[in-house]
Amino acid sequence: MDEDPFWLKDYHGTTTIHPVGLAMLMLLGLATLLVPRRYAVIPGLLLACFVPSAQRIVFFDLDFTFIRCIVLFGVARVFMRGENGGLRWGALDYAVLAWSVVSLLVFTAQRGNFSALVNRTGYSFEALGLYYFFRCVIRDWRDIRAVVMAFIGFSIPIVVFLAVERTTRYNLFSVFGGVPEITRERQGRLRCQGAFSHPILAGCFVASFLPLIGAMWWQGGLRRIASLAGVASSCAIILLCASSTPVAAVLFGMIACALYPARSLVGWVRWGVVAILVSLHMVMKAPVWHLVSRIDIVGGSTGWHRYNLLDKAIRNWQQWIVLGKSSTANWGITDITNEYVLNAVRGGGASLLALLLILFFAFRGVGRAVKATEGDRATNFLAWALGASVFTHAMSFFSVSYFGQITMLWYLHLAMVGSAVQFTARTRSALRRPATAARTSQPAPRVRSAPSPPGPRPAPEFVA
Repeated sequence: MDEDPFWLKDYHGTTTIHPVGLAMLMLLGLATLLVPRRYAVIPGLLLACFVPSAQRIVFFDLDFTFIRCIVLFGVARVFMRGENGGLRWGALDYAVLAWSVVSLLVFTAQRGNFSALVNRTGYSFEALGLYYFFRCVIRDWRDIRAVVMAFIGFSIPIVVFLAVERTTRYNLFSVFGGVPEITRERQGRLRCQGAFSHPILAGCFVASFLPLIGAMWWQGGLRRIASLAGVASSCAIILLCASSTPVAAVLFGMIACALYPARSLVGWVRWGVVAILVSLHMVMKAPVWHLVSRIDIVGGSTGWHRYNLLDKAIRNWQQWIVLGKSSTANWGITDITNEYVLNAVRGGGASLLALLLILFFAFRGVGRAVKATEGDRATNFLAWALGASVFTHAMSFFSVSYFGQITMLWYLHLAMVGSAVQFTARTRSALRRPATAARTSQPAPRVRSAPSPPGPRPAPEFVA
């Protein structure tokens, strides 16, 4: 099958199992089945942070990465415990489903062979399985706080592993396969990655969690100390990765969080940004997306490549709009470092539109959650930080295409938004119900009866 060489790895389609990796999979899979619902997400998150994506089991040409194995454990748990009973589908859920189906169908039609169907079925299974599992087990804000606190705990050993890698230039996770044994270097900077599929993805993984980690400060108590530790360790991880994209993601997350005091004006801010971009496009000699080429925060960035890729995709939209494009070699580009372009190439305009709808419904859902929690400052900022995390993903998509462990985090954040929309709506209806009951339980208005005729009154009647 003619796959895109930038993401096809030598370990794809090959069973790769390390005894330690297999032991972790069994233990964490068992934990997924047995731990209380609030902590059911944590074993899979732990696996994503400390086991490279090369670990997999290939069975009859079906490629089960360890993350897909966790999906099996998670879905089994949901049905065994009946935890899907309270799930109510919303617009975001349907958008994720539509994206998975459209991507599968268009990519299969584009390649025209059974291998393509098997390949995309695996990706759809992973996407829908993770999203469905997370939606079923995340039911309130306490569940979201538990996940964030767990990640803060994981970030500290990640820093230790990356610091060892930085000192020795040896990646301890290379024994699992899928990551280089000797740490890559660019312009004198070591780009540490630990168990993650790429240094950029390692940094983006942490950067997308950073707004939620910062939000723990407003939750009070020991969470304030945890928030400080989490922010410090996350910044250390991003610096050790030595990549511009994660640093830019942190900046975008900070900008989104800084808009919290002006959250009632976010609509005006959004349209103001659109107006500025349109104005720049009209006055600049180059198109406005040429600004991407100027992003170089840590040195050695490939900003011009990202601009060139986006420019070629926009100018050649007729080539991918219907069924995508099997090869971008005629553009002079094979490394598609843009999630939006990757969706267009693999799944055509329909897949790109579905991804944009996912982002639209996710941001709309965050807006509803923020409005529903206005009376609770801590929860209100947590809801806003969740939107900031989704925003960091949306901006990172312009500089990197997701693969490996970070896809789990993407579906986790989407599922958090979908669940937040559901349980905040439930809370609003519960708050309205007593007021409605109070209005309906008021006594009926007193009606003045006609005066009794003169004469003796009849004796009262008693009912035995």
